[in-house]
Amino acid sequence: MRHTVRAIILQNKQILLVTGHGADFYWTPGGGVEGSETIVETLHREIKEELGVNVESYSPYYSYTYENQKVDNFIVTIDGEIEVSKEITGYTWYSSKSDTKPSNGFINTLMLKLISEDLIN
Repeated sequence: MRHTVRAIILQNKQILLVTGHGADFYWTPGGGVEGSETIVETLHREIKEELGVNVESYSPYYSYTYENQKVDNFIVTIDGEIEVSKEITGYTWYSSKSDTKPSNGFINTLMLKLISEDLIN
């Protein structure tokens, strides 16, 4: 089973979603645990690689299994301005009222939880 770590970065009741390389949908930033990395090391590495910023603070939020992946989500604050990297091609601040198409994984596992907890609109 693949183990991934995802960042929930919030601003004004919106969540940061990223896209990349031909995808027609958006997802939360993050990626797979490599080798002997801890999930916190993975979180820091992936945010730096994808967004070009450092994790300022983080707290565990929600873990689940989805399509043969164990996914650990953290609520994260970042330090600096986001810069699109070679790993992603764009980003958006998403709310349920956005026209942006999020991934099925986000819709099926996180979106309703975030809305019900009044973290996003």
